[in-house]
Amino acid sequence: MPSNSSSSFNVEGSIFRLKNSEIFDGLAEPKVYQREQIIYQQGDEPEYVYYLKSGRVQIYVASPGGAERILAVFTAGNLFGKSSFFDKMPRASCAKALQKSEIVRVDKSMMMGLIARYPQFAFDMLEYLSGTIRVFSGQIENMSFLTADRRVARFLVENLPAAPGAGIACTHDEISGVIGASRVTVSKILNRFAQNGWIETGYREIRVRDAEALTAFGG
Repeated sequence: MPSNSSSSFNVEGSIFRLKNSEIFDGLAEPKVYQREQIIYQQGDEPEYVYYLKSGRVQIYVASPGGAERILAVFTAGNLFGKSSFFDKMPRASCAKALQKSEIVRVDKSMMMGLIARYPQFAFDMLEYLSGTIRVFSGQIENMSFLTADRRVARFLVENLPAAPGAGIACTHDEISGVIGASRVTVSKILNRFAQNGWIETGYREIRVRDAEALTAFGG
């Protein structure tokens, strides 16, 4: 089976691409979530793991005071809600649709059926889950030791689309939530990168023009 070519952004980069994600197509009728509709909240029981057939989904944590911290934004072809589903602990984060999205909800019996039919899938899932841990560990290290501009540079490099010339679909708010800096700071950094000729900014999209320069700057 061919591997999935779609990606989400970071925490993502290519590490979050699940192999053979097409096995989820046709598994169940997708549920449609509208923009800003909550999929699950912190503390919910993990009945499902979710396959994003189309659309975009944001994973975030919310403080008692209402502040939000973005952990990831997923695009079509990705699984989310994995950790709690497998360890059976209450949800540690929230998920909401950023636009109209089709989502397949996969329960335990459906997941066991997939593993029985596609034994290799179990190993792919282990690789996938291990990858998420490595990426989150890298995020913590970045936020602890890197300046904001270097974190933005690394974010852009790690989320380069596979297709040549394609843009990174994200907003300044989403980047600020992921790297742990204010939106104003992120906007200033992106403007400076654009002046350097490293990137080109557009509506909800950033095109990288000089990946080598960003890589060198990000360290």
